[in-house]
Formats: sequence, C-alpha cells, structure tokens
Amino acid sequence: MKISKKVECGIVAIVDISLHSVNGESVTVESISKRRNISIKYLEQILPSLRQANLIQSTKGCRGGYAISRQTDEITLKDIINALDITILNDCYFDNNDSCTVINNTVYELFWKKSIDKMQSYAENITLEKIVQKCSEAMAESNQNFMYYI
Repeated sequence: MKISKKVECGIVAIVDISLHSVNGESVTVESISKRRNISIKYLEQILPSLRQANLIQSTKGCRGGYAISRQTDEITLKDIINALDITILNDCYFDNNDSCTVINNTVYELFWKKSIDKMQSYAENITLEKIVQKCSEAMAESNQNFMYYI
C-alpha cells in the first residue's frame, strides 16, 4: 500500500498542531511549515480537509491559526486518514466481468475483506493521543530540542 504525500503531511500536521496547541492556543501554518519542512501552500491545501472533518478548528486574526477541536483520545488514526483520503481504508472493488465474478468474489471474501477489516480496526484503535505520546517519548529519548522539533 502506498500512502499519498497528502495523507503523510496531514498526519504530521495534525500531530504538530496537537503538540503545540497547548491550552487551546492556535498554531500558525507558518510555524508548522518551519518545523516540519512542508510548504505553506501545501499545508493550506491539506488543513481544510482536517477542519471540515472537525478534527481541527481555525481561528482568524493576528493570533490565528489551528488548534485541535476535540480531545486527542477521541480522534483516531482512521478519522485522520479518512479526512484526507477516504479510499485508503475503504473496500476495494473488482471490475466484474461475467467470467471472473466467482473468482473475484472468493478472493474478496478470503483476502480483501478481512485485510480491510483488520486495517480499519487497527486504525480505529490508534488515537492521536497515543501518537503524540509516542512522539514526545521518542523526542525526549533522542535529547533533541523538544519544543522545536516536535
């Protein structure tokens, strides 16, 4: 499976926002861009998808930016991925021509359906809180400047 750059950058961006929107403070696109080396223009294309999914909220003005809109233990990796690309964790479909329908249905039932169900279940059990906690631990262990790199 290949994950798109949009999904990868979207996950990085929401983790960054979660780490830096302490006490509901907004995180600017510019600060995410600088810390994560993602272009501002690209972030401006990605962040609205996360906002429309009610994962982040935006604030306008001189202190504007983005903050997490719900508790991090309520946001799952599945929520984030689906906000950015609904096709990754969804069912796959075969182009059914009459000569292959039985084979396609059998392969779907034995392999694809079970694989997709497991991926969806796994993604539902990983919360943004778990991701943020793991990132924080890894950064602390590596003795890097915690607030800048996270």
